[in-house]
Amino acid sequence: MSAYETACALKAEGKVRHVGISFHDRAEVLEQILTDYPQIEAVQIQFNYAAYDDPAVQSRACYEVCRKYDKPVIVMEPVKGGNLVRLPEDAKAVLDALHGGSPTSYALRFATGFPGMLMVLSGMSSLEQVEDNTGFMADFRPLNPEETGVLEQVCRVFRSM
Repeated sequence: MSAYETACALKAEGKVRHVGISFHDRAEVLEQILTDYPQIEAVQIQFNYAAYDDPAVQSRACYEVCRKYDKPVIVMEPVKGGNLVRLPEDAKAVLDALHGGSPTSYALRFATGFPGMLMVLSGMSSLEQVEDNTGFMADFRPLNPEETGVLEQVCRVFRSM
């Protein structure tokens, strides 16, 4: 019996409430999986503004497949392993010019601001990080067009390195 069949059997027995997957491949593979296994209820994908249009990660394409199949998304790597928190000085200066929040806040607001996001998993290792993350999420507002444009500038800085 496959892991998928086992998970569905456990759900049928009431031992599992939901069946979801963590996905780490190309969008066409995700589409095939969701076609073949329609009972999958949620998909966890890498999703952050640096990987959104990255052809190797395909965050946007995987997100679009999830939306096509009406699957809620669980976001992993919203701060790209801390790389979107500890920005190069050129990139940090671009965000600081907005005077609107921490690098973490922009990264998490990007990931959270899309329809269909069920949960954003952000690893935190200190009370300060917990307070930063929960502080701006308590009164959540999606990115505005100016902030989205600035994140595109930050991505250009990353690509130029």
